[in-house]
Amino acid sequence: MKPQRAWATIDLDLVSDNLRNLRDLLPEKKILAVVKADAYGHGSIPISRRLEAEGIDYLGVGTSREALELRGAGISSPVLVLGALVEPELDLLIEEGVSVTVHSPGRIDILQEAARRLDQPMAIHLLIDTGMSRLGVSADQAAQHARTIDRCSHLRLEGIGTHLPSPWDLNEVARQRALLEEIVRELAAVGIHPPLIHIDASASALQSPAPHANMVRIGGAIYGLSDKLPKADSFRPILTLKSQIVYLRDHPPGQSIGYGGTYTTSRNCRLATIPIGYHDGFPSTLSNRGEVLVRGRRVPVVGRVTMDYTVIDVTEVEGTVVGDEVTLLGRDGSERIDVEEIALWCGIVPYEVTCLLGRRILRHHRTRIADELELEGS
Repeated sequence: MKPQRAWATIDLDLVSDNLRNLRDLLPEKKILAVVKADAYGHGSIPISRRLEAEGIDYLGVGTSREALELRGAGISSPVLVLGALVEPELDLLIEEGVSVTVHSPGRIDILQEAARRLDQPMAIHLLIDTGMSRLGVSADQAAQHARTIDRCSHLRLEGIGTHLPSPWDLNEVARQRALLEEIVRELAAVGIHPPLIHIDASASALQSPAPHANMVRIGGAIYGLSDKLPKADSFRPILTLKSQIVYLRDHPPGQSIGYGGTYTTSRNCRLATIPIGYHDGFPSTLSNRGEVLVRGRRVPVVGRVTMDYTVIDVTEVEGTVVGDEVTLLGRDGSERIDVEEIALWCGIVPYEVTCLLGRRILRHHRTRIADELELEGS
């Protein structure tokens, strides 16, 4: 039996491959790799280290704490906090040379005062709301706020950007791009030329990137969470999720299974218990509807997914024994379960599938070179 209850394997070489393909598809664009939310559950520090080794242009995080964790791990690549700021951490962000996003004009004076007090410049990206209606300054006042930043002694307007709520909707994307392009022209007319302009995410960038923007913000494609993306064949999922069978039992017809008795056996069957549950990120909405792979075959989840355990029906899989691997995400033989399929079963977005993975999931970050060295030493 394997020593782990449940584990994820993350292939760092595939991160490099996916980034290489992005650069081939977007040769004139700088790439900001989004590594927020622990790199969508893949492990932000090892992912960022690999991206830094590949010369990534920018790393994007959601919070101040995430940025400081990267700096604490020795990652020196440019880092941009995409989300709202926590004021007690501003001094550390300035000292660590982290770029930040301004979402409202009231933050400009706060940032200027903090940077002036430390006598260190701070790079600012101005987020303009062109349709997301969540964070950002209004489009009609964006140029005014950009001019305010430009006049600040210790702030440098490094970039401007906006956020697409519907990157698949080309008409809506075109409308938002036109708004941003007009703001860029307005700033240029008064001598302000932000070095970085960004609007596109994976979906819109891979359809047709904005010609006036020189940076794209890429999340899903980096991790191969791209089954529905344009040019999806260019990217491969970097994560597989597995568990193992810890218990097997034969049941007669009419046996109630699990909490609440939501499943009752209808025939003689063999059920297996695997030590992964909703605390680990295997959602309870997969109860009586999800599937996993055992010995290359799909088998159903039966009964409720609980905090620590899930029961599966392995009746049709010959030779199943305790200790058999169970693939919850990834490939086994000719069968594959991907994040889009799990998201459909659960009624969630695909990114949520990997972001939900809990801390009990042991993450193994592998490389082909390390695997080869391990084989040579065995």
